[in-house]
Amino acid sequence: MLLRTTVLLICLAATGWYVNEQQRAGDFQHVDDLFLDFLVANARDRFSLPDTKAEERVVFVQMREEDSAEYAAWPPPPLDWQTVLKSLQAYEPGVVVIATPLTWGRPSPDFAAAVTEALLPFPSVVLGIETELAGPERQAPAFMGDLSDALPRFQRVDGDLHAVPRLASLISAPDPAFRNQAELGLLSARLVKEMWMLPYVIREGDTLVPSILAQALSRHSRSPYMSQRLRLGPGAGAYLREGLFVPLEVSGEMAVDFRTSVPTVNALHLMTGTLADGTGMEDKTALGKGKIVVLGFDRESSGSGPRLARLYAQALKQVLALPRLRLLSQTEQWIAWSMAALGALWITLRVRRGRALIAGALFVFLALVSSFLVFQSSLIWFPPTMPAALLATGALVAFVIGRRSLDQETAPGNSAA
Repeated sequence: MLLRTTVLLICLAATGWYVNEQQRAGDFQHVDDLFLDFLVANARDRFSLPDTKAEERVVFVQMREEDSAEYAAWPPPPLDWQTVLKSLQAYEPGVVVIATPLTWGRPSPDFAAAVTEALLPFPSVVLGIETELAGPERQAPAFMGDLSDALPRFQRVDGDLHAVPRLASLISAPDPAFRNQAELGLLSARLVKEMWMLPYVIREGDTLVPSILAQALSRHSRSPYMSQRLRLGPGAGAYLREGLFVPLEVSGEMAVDFRTSVPTVNALHLMTGTLADGTGMEDKTALGKGKIVVLGFDRESSGSGPRLARLYAQALKQVLALPRLRLLSQTEQWIAWSMAALGALWITLRVRRGRALIAGALFVFLALVSSFLVFQSSLIWFPPTMPAALLATGALVAFVIGRRSLDQETAPGNSAA
């Protein structure tokens, strides 16, 4: 028994070291990703019902066309934008999303530099680029102008890219003076069977470019594109930090419930100072610290075209109200590994050689089933590679030097190992 225990401990230590090093190098990452995809796919219904009691983390600041007479001009000139942005600074938003191209033609008009200065205090700003999607008949490369190198690309993508909407051209981009102060994201929406679809990504050649939706969520969750993982096809979704999972259609688009209610503030209130009196208390509450502020036009009077800015605000609220995935902490994972090691020890000391591999497979299966049930109930998960490797090691050690069969142990001249 002492010999088997000693050999097992040595083998477990070697296995644990090897698996840990390979996990750090990313060699087992695909296995862990597939396991998480399986868990999420079987709990998909949990991500279709946002928590109605979730904290409000998105606010829509609307510039209404019916209020156009109150602005210096329509669309609002740089001076009006500067006034609104300077008023927003007092509320310390976490991310400012401007869901309309900030451009007034060439040369840049007066006060454009003032808008640049007004953007500087915000920790994260995402500026929208008006985008045209390619039809099925279009084969020409997308027209990117001088912005091809300015747009980030996704690195970790699983699935078929060809289902993703393809970029035809960039129509209208923010003024070059603003581009160094913010990230750029693509603005687009499609109406499919009376449901508005917002692309999370748009295909440009053989790469995927983030939309303004992806940009805003990346900034809010502090998820660099190198750390994100995007899955396309069946079970599509985006995995970000802080356990944030964005459920997507097979095309990498998000279906937006246009009935979603989003706290809304009229941009005129930020220009005229009415937030300072008692009647603006509701607006003050909406503009809380650290929130995502979506700023753009809301065509309530004309009704022409989609209310793109409001759609993005609704989509962001839907995502941030969803339950989060929780990865076990390092300490909790050590506990899980220890339990797997104890299981390996039990197999080595108690299971006879002829049944060792079957017992090991059964223990691995039970561990996976337990993980599945825990995820279904609480969305808690951990990478299965290490526990499975430890249990498999115990089974192999038991198969080689484990207890002999009963006939061998009782035969004359033999003794138990």
